Amino acid sequence: MIIFSAVFLTFAANAQQRIVDDTVAKLDEQNRTSLVLGLSAGVNLFTTDNQFSPYYSKYGFIMQVPLMLQYQMTPSWRLSTGARLDFTFNPLHYNVDWHEVDDGNDYIYADGLDFQETFTGKQHYFIYFFHLGIPLQATWYPWPNEKRLLAVTGDLFAGYAFGNDLFLNRSYADRNGSSTGIDDVHQVSHHTESLLPWKLEVGVTLSTDVLGLIHGVRFFANLLPSYRDPVTGDNLYLAGMTIFL
Repeated sequence: MIIFSAVFLTFAANAQQRIVDDTVAKLDEQNRTSLVLGLSAGVNLFTTDNQFSPYYSKYGFIMQVPLMLQYQMTPSWRLSTGARLDFTFNPLHYNVDWHEVDDGNDYIYADGLDFQETFTGKQHYFIYFFHLGIPLQATWYPWPNEKRLLAVTGDLFAGYAFGNDLFLNRSYADRNGSSTGIDDVHQVSHHTESLLPWKLEVGVTLSTDVLGLIHGVRFFANLLPSYRDPVTGDNLYLAGMTIFL
């Protein structure tokens, strides 16, 4: 009877331990997967070969809204994918004007930008894009027990701009110091051929949560052209560095 009781208790203890182990394994498997909705903003610093183009920008601003499905493969590696909305706002460096084209039927339209020869006053020109696409990310944590210290992420983003426009604002001044005020906002439709909608961007990000204001730095390059100059026909590419705040 004593032997039977001991065997029974041993069997029950082993069964209970297996149940606990299975529960912990299932919970651990569930915790590996997460769905995250985020928001980030940053400043783009461009380094491109189109500095002699009317589309040239030294800097820009970006806001990203990602909805990501994340899977923690190991304590050091995480894979992520989902959908992301990117809004970029790029002020233009030069004084520019519309590149006007006569279609031969007494109708003149603007198909892009050209340089402004003479101007007296103040100008604000910028380009914006709304890209919606699919990001793929692989993140490595050098110190998996302290993930907030440093994360290194390689990413690929494929997106399409469902909204992109050129805006030109001007206020003129004469020798008497008076001003005509600010002109109406001039806008080129997003169907213009000078703004190309597709983006295929690769990047590497170093991110941390211990520096305060700056939360990460990303180096990126768009493998597809962002602009096509209607005057020269050149395709213009963007690359640079993003500082996330």
